[in-house]
Amino acid sequence: MGKGKAIAGLVLGILGIILGFLNGYFSIAGLPIAIIGLILSVVGGKQLRADGQSAGLATAGLVLGIIAVIITAIAFFTCGLCIICANAL
Repeated sequence: MGKGKAIAGLVLGILGIILGFLNGYFSIAGLPIAIIGLILSVVGGKQLRADGQSAGLATAGLVLGIIAVIITAIAFFTCGLCIICANAL
């Protein structure tokens, strides 16, 4: 059960990084995806450790999730807010 969450966290972390580099509207979608990936990696890692299994996928997902949150947050605040403001006028 924990392995599926760890894999999902890893995939969402990778997707968050990709969306963060695309900027604009994609960074708006990338931030929640990266945060969900972080949460799934943490929960999956705890379940894997409790079962006595290796939590390598969860650790990789956690690292990629943190990187994705940083990249998408920077892209959102530099590009995403400008796009939202320009469309509001």
